Amino acid sequence: MFSFIKRLLIIVFINFVEQSIAGFASNFFIILPLTFLAYSFYVYRSDKNIGGMESFLAGLFIDLISDTYFGLNAIIFCLITYVINLYANAFKLFSYLQICLFFGFSSTAYIGFTQLVINLYDFSYLALLISSISNIIFCILIAIIPTYLPKNIRMRI
Repeated sequence: MFSFIKRLLIIVFINFVEQSIAGFASNFFIILPLTFLAYSFYVYRSDKNIGGMESFLAGLFIDLISDTYFGLNAIIFCLITYVINLYANAFKLFSYLQICLFFGFSSTAYIGFTQLVINLYDFSYLALLISSISNIIFCILIAIIPTYLPKNIRMRI
């Protein structure tokens, strides 16, 4: 129970960072779903299979603090948890580039789905394309950075 609350607090902090940079990034048509990427990374790196109830509750909590439609993140978090748990053994065969592409494209699907639900009349393909490219580059950078850090500073998840 304590570890679940700790993970939720980390996601709250990441959601705060995401909302802080969203205004600046939207000027360049970039949407960076840090909360979704952080949760997806947590599910990917977890030793145990994350259940549907935990992902649904985490999604509802994110819906409450991020001021989106209630249940939107819950459904998407359940879907990404299901896909990652389904292909957990296949991910062991993938390279870092393929995994970064998977997370980049899944965050693009998240952006597309949320933009369709939240603002249907103001859907921007330009924002979706630029966000897709920037999310893939962001995932690759996040994968490259730990290789250049000393071993005692690297994050352990």
